[in-house]
Amino acid sequence: MFAIVYRCRREGQPLHRDDIEAEPAHGELQVYRKGMKRVAVLLGRDRESYVLPLLDKVKLLAINERGVLLTGIEIYPTRGAKGTGPMFPQTWWCELSPKGRPAAADPAESRRRERERQARDIGSALVRRPTRRGGPYEPPAEIT
Repeated sequence: MFAIVYRCRREGQPLHRDDIEAEPAHGELQVYRKGMKRVAVLLGRDRESYVLPLLDKVKLLAINERGVLLTGIEIYPTRGAKGTGPMFPQTWWCELSPKGRPAAADPAESRRRERERQARDIGSALVRRPTRRGGPYEPPAEIT
Protein backbone atom coordinates (compact mmCIF):
# COMPACT_ATOMS: atom_id res chain seq x y z
CA MET A 1 0.00 0.00 0.00
CA PHE A 2 1.13 3.58 -0.64
CA ALA A 3 2.67 5.26 2.42
CA ILE A 4 4.62 8.28 3.53
CA VAL A 5 7.42 7.06 5.81
CA TYR A 6 9.25 9.23 8.33
CA ARG A 7 12.53 7.83 9.64
CA CYS A 8 12.89 8.57 13.36
CA ARG A 9 16.64 7.84 13.66
CA ARG A 10 19.88 8.55 11.85
CA GLU A 11 22.60 5.93 12.32
CA GLY A 12 20.76 4.67 15.40
CA GLN A 13 20.50 8.09 17.09
CA PRO A 14 17.01 9.58 17.67
CA LEU A 15 16.18 12.66 15.59
CA HIS A 16 14.39 15.86 16.59
CA ARG A 17 10.77 16.05 15.44
CA ASP A 18 11.57 18.85 12.92
CA ASP A 19 14.30 16.71 11.35
CA ILE A 20 11.95 13.73 11.13
CA GLU A 21 9.25 15.74 9.35
CA ALA A 22 11.75 17.41 7.00
CA GLU A 23 12.67 14.24 5.08
CA PRO A 24 9.64 12.02 4.36
CA ALA A 25 9.94 9.16 1.89
CA HIS A 26 7.07 8.18 -0.42
CA GLY A 27 6.49 4.76 -1.87
CA GLU A 28 4.90 1.35 -1.72
CA LEU A 29 5.19 -0.08 1.83
CA GLN A 30 5.45 -3.86 2.06
CA VAL A 31 5.78 -5.89 5.25
CA TYR A 32 6.26 -9.63 4.84
CA ARG A 33 7.63 -12.70 6.59
CA LYS A 34 11.10 -13.98 5.81
CA GLY A 35 11.58 -17.18 7.74
CA MET A 36 10.84 -16.52 11.41
CA LYS A 37 11.11 -12.73 11.17
CA ARG A 38 9.32 -9.87 9.43
CA VAL A 39 10.87 -7.48 6.94
CA ALA A 40 9.60 -4.05 5.80
CA VAL A 41 10.60 -2.32 2.57
CA LEU A 42 9.58 0.93 0.91
CA LEU A 43 9.64 0.53 -2.86
CA GLY A 44 9.77 3.25 -5.52
CA ARG A 45 7.32 3.74 -8.39
CA ASP A 46 8.89 0.91 -10.38
CA ARG A 47 8.14 -1.43 -7.43
CA GLU A 48 11.68 -2.82 -7.65
CA SER A 49 14.09 -0.18 -6.25
CA TYR A 50 14.26 0.55 -2.53
CA VAL A 51 13.52 4.12 -1.45
CA LEU A 52 14.85 3.39 2.05
CA PRO A 53 17.21 0.69 3.33
CA LEU A 54 15.51 -2.56 4.32
CA LEU A 55 14.03 -2.76 7.84
CA ASP A 56 14.73 -6.21 9.33
CA LYS A 57 13.26 -7.88 12.45
CA VAL A 58 10.23 -5.58 12.25
CA LYS A 59 7.91 -5.15 15.23
CA LEU A 60 4.63 -3.22 15.23
CA LEU A 61 4.74 -0.71 18.10
CA ALA A 62 1.52 1.24 17.49
CA ILE A 63 -1.34 1.50 15.05
CA ASN A 64 -4.09 4.12 14.95
CA GLU A 65 -6.17 6.13 12.47
CA ARG A 66 -3.15 8.34 11.63
CA GLY A 67 -0.73 5.55 10.78
CA VAL A 68 1.58 2.76 11.91
CA LEU A 69 4.77 2.82 14.01
CA LEU A 70 7.29 0.12 13.05
CA THR A 71 10.67 -0.59 14.62
CA GLY A 72 13.53 -2.86 13.61
CA ILE A 73 17.09 -2.96 12.34
CA GLU A 74 17.93 -0.90 9.26
CA ILE A 75 20.33 -2.80 6.99
CA TYR A 76 22.30 -0.91 4.36
CA PRO A 77 23.42 -2.70 1.18
CA THR A 78 26.93 -4.11 1.02
CA ARG A 79 29.65 -2.46 -1.03
CA GLY A 80 31.25 -5.71 -2.03
CA ALA A 81 30.17 -9.25 -2.73
CA LYS A 82 30.70 -10.54 0.82
CA GLY A 83 29.31 -9.73 4.22
CA THR A 84 26.58 -7.32 5.25
CA GLY A 85 26.45 -3.55 5.27
CA PRO A 86 26.09 -1.36 8.34
CA MET A 87 23.12 -2.05 10.61
CA PHE A 88 21.42 0.46 12.92
CA PRO A 89 18.27 0.49 15.06
CA GLN A 90 15.50 2.34 13.22
CA THR A 91 11.88 3.38 13.75
CA TRP A 92 9.49 4.30 10.95
CA TRP A 93 6.29 6.31 11.32
CA CYS A 94 4.13 5.37 8.33
CA GLU A 95 1.10 7.36 7.18
CA LEU A 96 -0.96 4.90 5.19
CA SER A 97 -3.63 7.22 3.83
CA PRO A 98 -1.89 10.57 3.44
CA LYS A 99 -4.38 13.46 3.52
CA GLY A 100 -4.10 17.00 4.69
CA ARG A 101 -0.35 17.02 5.31
CA PRO A 102 1.11 20.43 6.09
CA ALA A 103 3.30 22.04 3.46
CA ALA A 104 6.72 20.47 2.95
CA ALA A 105 9.60 21.82 5.00
CA ASP A 106 11.88 24.39 3.43
CA PRO A 107 14.95 22.62 1.92
CA ALA A 108 17.24 25.47 2.96
CA GLU A 109 16.10 25.08 6.58
CA SER A 110 16.71 21.32 6.41
CA ARG A 111 20.25 21.89 5.09
CA ARG A 112 20.90 24.42 7.88
CA ARG A 113 19.76 21.92 10.54
CA GLU A 114 21.95 19.21 8.97
CA ARG A 115 25.02 21.51 9.06
CA GLU A 116 24.29 22.30 12.73
CA ARG A 117 24.03 18.58 13.51
CA GLN A 118 27.36 17.92 11.77
CA ALA A 119 28.98 20.82 13.68
CA ARG A 120 27.72 19.37 16.99
CA ASP A 121 29.13 15.95 16.05
CA ILE A 122 32.54 17.46 15.23
CA GLY A 123 32.53 19.52 18.43
CA SER A 124 31.70 16.51 20.58
CA ALA A 125 34.48 14.51 18.86
CA LEU A 126 37.00 17.26 19.66
CA VAL A 127 35.97 17.33 23.31
CA ARG A 128 35.67 13.54 23.65
CA ARG A 129 39.22 12.58 22.59
CA PRO A 130 41.60 15.41 23.58
CA THR A 131 44.51 13.10 24.49
CA ARG A 132 44.88 11.85 20.93
CA ARG A 133 45.98 15.31 19.88
CA GLY A 134 48.44 15.86 22.71
CA GLY A 135 46.20 17.75 25.15
CA PRO A 136 42.95 19.66 25.37
CA TYR A 137 41.73 21.54 22.33
CA GLU A 138 42.70 25.20 22.34
CA PRO A 139 41.16 27.36 19.61
CA PRO A 140 43.70 29.53 17.80
CA ALA A 141 44.03 33.15 18.93
CA GLU A 142 42.47 35.69 16.60
CA ILE A 143 44.82 37.83 14.54
CA THR A 144 44.15 41.55 14.94
